Amino acid sequence: MAITEAGFADRQQRGQTMQAAIAALSPPFVPADASLAPAPFLTFVNMLDLLNTDVGTLSSQYTNGVQQREPMVADIKNRSLRVLEYVKSNSVWAEFVSALKKLVDKIRGNRPKTPKAPTPAEGPGSAPAKKRSQGEQSFGDIEENFERLIAALAAIPGYAPPAADLSIANLTTLATDFATKNLTMSTLGITLGLKQKARLDAFDGPGGLRDKMKAIKSAVRSQYGTDSAEYEQVKGVGL
Repeated sequence: MAITEAGFADRQQRGQTMQAAIAALSPPFVPADASLAPAPFLTFVNMLDLLNTDVGTLSSQYTNGVQQREPMVADIKNRSLRVLEYVKSNSVWAEFVSALKKLVDKIRGNRPKTPKAPTPAEGPGSAPAKKRSQGEQSFGDIEENFERLIAALAAIPGYAPPAADLSIANLTTLATDFATKNLTMSTLGITLGLKQKARLDAFDGPGGLRDKMKAIKSAVRSQYGTDSAEYEQVKGVGL
């Protein structure tokens, strides 16, 4: 089951609760593992907060990018149909219609599933995707076929539609903008996945928050005793 963003934030807060507890112990808490002492553990817990912030920021950027790309896809499909109709309207260009229609059909028939930002984590050890999602691949297919369509139009003698947005120059601008957005989304998705993996390791990997909090409880129990008030302060803090 995926760990929610709220779940990570809650666990980071529990780490802060644990840090506050050990910082207030008297006599001072002196664990065998120096990284569990109040000051270095506070640094670690603050780092977790930064990771949560980074992941949240990247997730928002990805979601915004998805929304920005939707009208671009609609525009490409609309213009593709219009250029086909323009070519079909001139009997002199009849020989080009079949090839153009195949490309337009691929562009307009491609209905990529709207990609979502990668989930926070699927469990300990989850690795980032090594290739684009099927959704991103579909957007790449639209990009490739639209570029091929433009190249095919440029080869038609006398192609000069009265609608300016169907000109080779304006179609090329749209294709370039779409390719740039696709690259940005692909890169952002990979960056987000890597950052989520780093965060997951920091929480659940070896030496992560879970391990540190378990070790702190053991160290407190050892130093102050099982029945001590000090151990009571930390034993109930959830992992």
